[in-house]
Amino acid sequence: MRALVMYESMFGNTRDIANALAGGMSAHLEVEVVEVSAAPATVGDDVDLLVVGGPTHAHGMSNPGSRASRESKDRGCCGARPPRAPTRPCDRKASG
Repeated sequence: MRALVMYESMFGNTRDIANALAGGMSAHLEVEVVEVSAAPATVGDDVDLLVVGGPTHAHGMSNPGSRASRESKDRGCCGARPPRAPTRPCDRKASG
């Protein structure tokens, strides 16, 4: 038997789980782990088990918009928040 584990991971957690699943299954069958961008367009007849995993991002499955948002934050632009103003009053006394 042969298994194919396909995953998408933004922060590495889903990748780690995909590899852990493959490690557990490998004692019983041949397993291939593939990141979704490198996955085949069709699953071959030699695959008996297909496992697909993806991250939840912005309260749902990842999508082109959430991927673009994540990529822009990785580059350090677009969407960066300005520093917040202090939320408590200054302890210095006013000079008079």
